[in-house]
Amino acid sequence: MKRLLPVALVVTLGCSRAMTPPVTVKAAQEIGPIRKLAVVPAIAAPAMTGDAAAQAPAAVSRMLDDAASRQGAWSLVDGSAVRTALGRLPADSPEARAGAVAQRVGADAALTATIATYRERVGSAYGVTEPAAVSIQMFVVRAGQKHPVWTADYTFTQEPLTYNLLNLWGVRGGPKWHTADELAQFGVDEAVRRLAAAAGPQAPAKAP
Repeated sequence: MKRLLPVALVVTLGCSRAMTPPVTVKAAQEIGPIRKLAVVPAIAAPAMTGDAAAQAPAAVSRMLDDAASRQGAWSLVDGSAVRTALGRLPADSPEARAGAVAQRVGADAALTATIATYRERVGSAYGVTEPAAVSIQMFVVRAGQKHPVWTADYTFTQEPLTYNLLNLWGVRGGPKWHTADELAQFGVDEAVRRLAAAAGPQAPAKAP
């Protein structure tokens, strides 16, 4: 039987203010201002799961780029320059490659992501037999470095509002069962917004 969103609860909660997507941010050190940012394409984790895995890297890469372009905290390196720089680098960890790309294109830092889960919902916006689920780790590496100075973890499986009222943030655009892309977009947007707040013009300067 499909899991349906109860009408009465939908009407009540649909008028409430949405909550923040469950993004956990960790900073290994002060990020320092980022005036020029390179967005490096996202990749799949080695043990990535989910029936939508094939589309996930391209989809999340677009989300990262779009979310970063909406922030006024930095200027973005042209995507073609990032891809050219990335193609000239030897195989290495995603973190090391991100730092090397930032250095090659003259950016202060690079933003990228690894995707562990990308599962599409089974059903429609108003009833599912299996909800969508995503798990994405976004990270920032300063130019020339090999370790992130900032990470954002976002893992979420949508539940009915009757199971967990903390899912209220997911009613953007009206209460419904979201697609994997929609769930991912919520988390990416929130993570990049928080990055911009931490690394914008007023951020503490990086220690020498």
